[in-house]
Amino acid sequence: MDLLTYKELDSGPDAPKNPGWGYRAWHWLLSLSPTVVTFMVALSIGLLMVEVQTEWNPMIGLMAFFWLLTFIALVGVVARWATPGGGRHRMTAS
Repeated sequence: MDLLTYKELDSGPDAPKNPGWGYRAWHWLLSLSPTVVTFMVALSIGLLMVEVQTEWNPMIGLMAFFWLLTFIALVGVVARWATPGGGRHRMTAS
């Protein structure tokens, strides 16, 4: 399923009427663009390098939480790439 289809499911007629904040946050995280996820990976690596140099203990928790969000977003991008379907960059065969 490509990004456009995924967002269409969230806003189409079959979408839940009053989704909670958890549902909206989950679907927002899974529908991030590959560019944003690449930036998240870079920021995660930057947090890791800062934590190693400063050895500030609260940074470990912040870094672990951001790595978790990055991993979930990365899985969402890979799942969209691996799922077959017509996307905006795919050409139809005539």
